[in-house]
Amino acid sequence: MAGRAARKPKEVPGANDLEILHPNRSATIAGREVVVREYGFIEGQRLLPTLRPFLDDIKALISSDAPLAIGDVQTFIGRHIDAVTDAMAIAADVDVEWLGQLSQDDGQALLMMWWAANGPFYIRSARSQIMADQAVAKASAAGPTFTQP
Repeated sequence: MAGRAARKPKEVPGANDLEILHPNRSATIAGREVVVREYGFIEGQRLLPTLRPFLDDIKALISSDAPLAIGDVQTFIGRHIDAVTDAMAIAADVDVEWLGQLSQDDGQALLMMWWAANGPFYIRSARSQIMADQAVAKASAAGPTFTQP
């Protein structure tokens, strides 16, 4: 019976719930088992002021209609490397000095793990700021509001 297609395994509802709730990533990096975890709520909030320029650039990137090239992403990360390095070290529970000794391949692997675990946090933060900016602009366009004496 040529031409018969293989069946796709049936997806079980909720099968990836743990991945969504706790998107930790683990791998051997430079001979060391590393687990990159998603920031907890308070930890993420503490990082926001330090990462404000990084978030502002993410906001600009996702607000733009221009296509994003890999070179743009590398430049973007490079522009914020100190903040990104600190944020990666926190998420991976490693020293910044250890990160500085990684090879290109190991550094890129760890960067991708960090972004997979924490990128949604940064995107949500940038989108929240975009929505807040839009709400302020809309309120400003409506003019002053008056209240009863």
